Amino acid sequence: MDTHLAPHAHVLEDLHRQVREAIAPLSDDDINRSVPGLQNTVGILLRHIAGAERYWIGEVAGGQAAHRHRDAEFGHDRLKKADVLIELDRAAALCRAVLERLTAADLLTEVEVQRSSGKVKETRAFAVLHATQHLAYHLGQLRYMAKLLQAGGA
Repeated sequence: MDTHLAPHAHVLEDLHRQVREAIAPLSDDDINRSVPGLQNTVGILLRHIAGAERYWIGEVAGGQAAHRHRDAEFGHDRLKKADVLIELDRAAALCRAVLERLTAADLLTEVEVQRSSGKVKETRAFAVLHATQHLAYHLGQLRYMAKLLQAGGA
């Protein structure tokens, strides 16, 4: 792995570890339970994280079509914890594989991305950093939600 990308891979792996720790005590019922005042469940956030990583790192940075349906990530269908963890693990493995083959020069190349405002040009470096900060942001939400769910606040 390129020495410029190794720290990114390390941070993503550590964030995934922390996500697993945060939700470890939660059951299938817990990950599908809504916390008052919030629309998304833990399960929805996990599915969304996996979808975002497949898009931003797999497709944007790595060039592998994700066929993402972002709105579907937020569906309120009942999820199984084991299934969403498998989905998250697959996304993490894809990220690792992409980061292992990219070079520092690749990070500087621009690619077209779909944003809510339409198609724009971003660098592959932006895609990797965006996915990392996105995961860290949702990790904070997951920790908070897990505490509320365990305390009976949901």
